Amino acid sequence: MSQVLDGSNQSLQNAVTVQDEFSYKPVPPTAVVGLVLGLFSFIALFGIIGLGIAVFGIVVSLFSLFSIKRSAGELGGKTVAIAAVTLSTFFLITGISYQSFVYANEVPEGYHRLNFASDIAAKEFVKTDGVTRVDPDVLKLDKQKVFLKGYMYPTRQTENLKSFILVKDNGQCCFGGQPDAKDMILVEMQGDHSANFYAGLVSVAGEFQAEAPTQAGELRPVYQLKGTHFEQARTAY
Repeated sequence: MSQVLDGSNQSLQNAVTVQDEFSYKPVPPTAVVGLVLGLFSFIALFGIIGLGIAVFGIVVSLFSLFSIKRSAGELGGKTVAIAAVTLSTFFLITGISYQSFVYANEVPEGYHRLNFASDIAAKEFVKTDGVTRVDPDVLKLDKQKVFLKGYMYPTRQTENLKSFILVKDNGQCCFGGQPDAKDMILVEMQGDHSANFYAGLVSVAGEFQAEAPTQAGELRPVYQLKGTHFEQARTAY
């Protein structure tokens, strides 16, 4: 009789164990969101937005792990949360590494990097003895080989452009704004080089030139660039 009871108790314990193993535990939404963000973090290889997604994915995933731990076994999804934080961390590290490498190698040999907004557009014209002149810091760049980024002012022609106007931001090129004379650069592609219109950020390199502001007019930039290189920007900074 005791053997029968022992067998029944063992069977009941096994049944409870099996039930526990297959019982449903709710997964916190943050674990699922973190996994989605982790999967989308691969775009960290291509821009700052992707790096932001990866960072946000790490924060959300760590929060879900914390919630699961505090639930004392009431919540599941720990594996999902760990996978999410791993993905986001991996793409954040590889994204930073890849973009740093691209940034360090995107400037053509013999040219030096300029920031259009801070190194050129932010420099106000100087008026001395009644004559308006280019800021001395910008004038020092005259005839130098430079590399910078900006946005193409749209024109009717979109392919094989031999010249175009480069502006400092997309608000000036794409939303009807009239760029200031110092916020534009007339890019004239040299030799066989040409450019196709692109609405996003572009990179150009060439010999920088500055003329007297009095010679500038509507859509007539003060600054010019004899372009030798043109491409869609590899990085957003």
